[in-house]
Amino acid sequence: MRDYSLGYYHTGNNCIILDTGAIFSGFVLSNLDKSITTSSVIQEVKDEASKNILNIIINADKLSIIDPDTKFLLKIKEEAKKWKLSSKLSKTDLDVLALSLQYKEKCEEVYLATDDYSIQKLAVKLGIKIIKIKYKGIKELKK
Repeated sequence: MRDYSLGYYHTGNNCIILDTGAIFSGFVLSNLDKSITTSSVIQEVKDEASKNILNIIINADKLSIIDPDTKFLLKIKEEAKKWKLSSKLSKTDLDVLALSLQYKEKCEEVYLATDDYSIQKLAVKLGIKIIKIKYKGIKELKK
């Protein structure tokens, strides 16, 4: 059985994409690298504690907010449909996956910080590595 998720470690010049859970968990505060997320993730952050975390990391220039290009979003929607995951992925999930796919063309390695099983499943199928946040990551891909 292969473990597709990684414990956190410093990734140098590689790209780390964050889903909303990475913000809520405080993962971003322990992350030494600059991270990237989407505006839809930022919009999901409503509680004051998480907003404060966001302000800290944005002001420290440790977080970039970038929305994925349309072509990557279309590709993710196509892949989600192919793997029967469309109904399990929100707009924000699709955005984060599309951004991860987009950065696969720009970075040596892309790591997606998420505990969401459906996001993990599609990410692994697309060759995107997972950083587990609080829970055990995906262990085995089922068809």
